[in-house]
Amino acid sequence: MRSSNLFIDLLGVIGPLLVAAAAIWGSWLRAKLAPAKLIIEPHNLRGNPTVFGDPKSGQSTRCMFFHLKVVNKRPWLNIENCRVLLKGMSRRGPDGLFYSTPMSVPLQFLWAPAEITPPVVTIIKEQILDLGFIKENDNKFYPRLWGTPYNFQDFVGKDEAVRYHLEIEATNFTSPRYQVFEVAWDGIWEYEPEKMEQHIRIKEIKENM
Repeated sequence: MRSSNLFIDLLGVIGPLLVAAAAIWGSWLRAKLAPAKLIIEPHNLRGNPTVFGDPKSGQSTRCMFFHLKVVNKRPWLNIENCRVLLKGMSRRGPDGLFYSTPMSVPLQFLWAPAEITPPVVTIIKEQILDLGFIKENDNKFYPRLWGTPYNFQDFVGKDEAVRYHLEIEATNFTSPRYQVFEVAWDGIWEYEPEKMEQHIRIKEIKENM
């Protein structure tokens, strides 16, 4: 009987301490036992028809946007100050093989919708990312970046293919490896996704090239 009472007394002392420890260290323990995990997945690879407007001229240009999404596989951990960087590129050569192209600094992709989404975001479940776009009567697929250097050459033209090497970076997460997405286009532009997907192919390359 005395041992039972002693056990109950110990629980009365230890219990509140455990609750307090969980409140203070719960997030840290969860991060250690099940660390943050983000991956980039396809979202809209057939094309999303929209319009670019020019405020100066009042004219608009039709275009097709293509999207990926960053998914938080551990939604109990908020991912702070998250962004996606272009860390490398490779272009298909005449022999069908891909060769790395020079890149001086990483470049940042835009979150969608770009008009109202800041450069870095907190991800709880998922966030849509602009991969790139093609404008009507243009001859290139443009990756959707905050800015491109004057010597940037890795757009995708007619019958070309480029692989973009993406990395997720955040306060509490960095991709363990790049995810590589290949964009191949035959140069034909359509404003209907069902037709456009016959002319552009966007796929993830599982091997880290």
